[in-house]
Amino acid sequence: MSWYINTNTGEERQFDASWVNACVAAGNPKVDGWVLMVPQPQPPPPPPPQPYRVSKDTITSRVLDAGKIPDLMTVIAGLNAEEQFLWTNYAWFWNTNQTAIAICAQLGLDPAVILAPDPYLT
Repeated sequence: MSWYINTNTGEERQFDASWVNACVAAGNPKVDGWVLMVPQPQPPPPPPPQPYRVSKDTITSRVLDAGKIPDLMTVIAGLNAEEQFLWTNYAWFWNTNQTAIAICAQLGLDPAVILAPDPYLT
């Protein structure tokens, strides 16, 4: 079933494929003012937000403000060797970094708050 509009009256109605096929076969796309309503294209969805950097100092300061520094140290000690190396040697992390997000979750902190945009990194 497709929606049609009557250009004479403004009435909208659904017609089945047999009516449409009969009109097309007769070479008449417009019968008694009825015209196929073409759906308007939907706008594309907005693009996902761009990742941004958050400095390790800012992350640590926010964890300190939450009173969870001892817990952070425990979580870091429990990371595998590669993740410990990254935490120890990198100055910043992307807000989409799965390890940083998991650390926030383990600490019971909201990653959106701890990994919020960093005022020192643009």
